[in-house]
Amino acid sequence: MFNNTSLRYIKPKKLSLNYSKIYPKNDDVIIEVESCGMCGSDLKMFNNGSNRLKKNRVMGHEIAGTIKSAPKNQSYFKENSQIALGADIEHHKNFAIGHEIDGGFQKYLRINKNILMKLPHHISKKKIKSDILALTEPLACCLNGIEKIGLKSNKNVLIFGSGSIGQLIAKLCILNKSKKVFLIDQDKYKLENGIKGSSVIKLNLKTYKKKIGTFLKNNSLDYVFVACSSAKAQVEAVNIASNGSSINFFAGLAKKNMIDPMIKINTNKIHYKQLKVVGSHGSERRHVIKAAKLLINKKIKVDSLITHRIPINEYNFAFKTMKKNKYIKIILKPGKR
Repeated sequence: MFNNTSLRYIKPKKLSLNYSKIYPKNDDVIIEVESCGMCGSDLKMFNNGSNRLKKNRVMGHEIAGTIKSAPKNQSYFKENSQIALGADIEHHKNFAIGHEIDGGFQKYLRINKNILMKLPHHISKKKIKSDILALTEPLACCLNGIEKIGLKSNKNVLIFGSGSIGQLIAKLCILNKSKKVFLIDQDKYKLENGIKGSSVIKLNLKTYKKKIGTFLKNNSLDYVFVACSSAKAQVEAVNIASNGSSINFFAGLAKKNMIDPMIKINTNKIHYKQLKVVGSHGSERRHVIKAAKLLINKKIKVDSLITHRIPINEYNFAFKTMKKNKYIKIILKPGKR
């Protein structure tokens, strides 16, 4: 038996902190969720709800924890093993943890072993801080975006959005030996915090066009990522991209009354510049495994991106901080109060 604390969705802008006892069934795996990252999609669901989110669902899909109980009729999931989860079950449309099934905004996650086996995951043989491992899922999504855009080394990259996704993409570009990486944002907090070093050039959205030429010195912008939920950034990406460049629309745009927004893009620029425009969403099992290994082996260091660690009972503060946009990455700590 496990004494659980869970944060459950009731309706837009209303969650409920519940206390209950979990009695594992024969095929249940119990994961103690030590860290669960919060992302923009969590904020969207909190504010607006979702047709994928039912009442009393536990949100949260950036999960890292320790297996506390495992079925006796198997040997794969072992007690005291550290585990990181991906969000989406492959080849099942709209079936993801924190959406159709309960996620990580709770102290103990009970999940059927057969469902857990289908979820992308990685069981770590090396001990790593759970806060770091919780970034496996977003890093996996970034790996998918890097793959979709066909990133090559020794090229220039521009990224709209200096949140955790933009900065993770920047770190992957550095790992892939990009020439110059430009992070563009209008938020002073995000430009001043997170990733440091001469490899990344942070510029303000309002003035970047005047300054970027100084750094490029007639070289092209080969790749452009839109890592923020901004229609203006999507339009700007097409405008700023050099001839033959590739663009990735990584972030989706917020719906209004459950209707997708429509934007105007000059398709002549796509045509005459011969641009490649792709989108990426979520990740696959191989991305999750690769992301976890990059974090575990310290190929990608994310300590500087974690700006807040917030106990589960202070969830209102967490969402207020996200709304104010004064954070890079928030880690919810379900076991702390």
